[in-house]
Amino acid sequence: MNRLACQYAIIRFLPYAETGEFANVGIVLACPETGFLDARLMPTKKTGRITGFFEQLDKQIYRDTLNYLDDELQRVRQMVRDAGHRDGGVLVKQMFAGLTRPREALLRFGETRVVLAEDPVVTLDKLFARFVGRDFANKQYHDKVLERGVREVLMRANLREYFKPAEVGSENLHIQVPFVHMRDAQPTHAIKPLDLGKDEANQVYEHGGHWLERVRRLGKHELLPTAMLFAVKAPTSAHTAVRKAADEIICELKEEGVVVAEATDAAAIINFAAGVRVH
Repeated sequence: MNRLACQYAIIRFLPYAETGEFANVGIVLACPETGFLDARLMPTKKTGRITGFFEQLDKQIYRDTLNYLDDELQRVRQMVRDAGHRDGGVLVKQMFAGLTRPREALLRFGETRVVLAEDPVVTLDKLFARFVGRDFANKQYHDKVLERGVREVLMRANLREYFKPAEVGSENLHIQVPFVHMRDAQPTHAIKPLDLGKDEANQVYEHGGHWLERVRRLGKHELLPTAMLFAVKAPTSAHTAVRKAADEIICELKEEGVVVAEATDAAAIINFAAGVRVH
């Protein structure tokens, strides 16, 4: 199948021009050769990421802004369809250039980029998933980012050599933990980074609850290390439900006998890790 040259731009919501901070909220893609022009926008009902980052913002402003752009995109789509394939290519170029022109507005378009696509519709979906949905940033990705931070803390404190990745538990029931100190083939100290910095309460419960259940199960079978610490990234969202979900997970982890500290609290992590020296 032939690959077609397409242009695309990331749609950015920038409510406070003074700070230059923005959130990616959509993708517009044009393929003049086939007369294709379309866009994908975040659903207006999903405001958690926006209000979590721009805490003072009235979410209705965001919704109204996105709805206004959606109306404009609908008009552009109809114009391209009415032009048909014969004239659509020229019109697509004009419409894309008009949409993505520099403007002083709450919604702005990033620099125009080029991508080769076999199917513009599939490519648009993939670009949206990457730049807006952040499909690359799965649960393991975020925990890995925290893991690098913990590793740097241990290295600065000359404690890194005491910890290695290892399985905690038994042959039939175990978890993989990135920082484990072993003595006489038994884990005495373990550190597990845990990202609870989610946009929605359900995401906190899903990811945090997964690890909470594993800790409970290991504890029930007396397979937990002598000491275990969860280095937690807390939510930045202003939503009360998100914060309550994280607090609930943290509280229940503590009830299982593990230590919980902020992932940014280097002193707490070092104090815990230094315990290996006295065992």
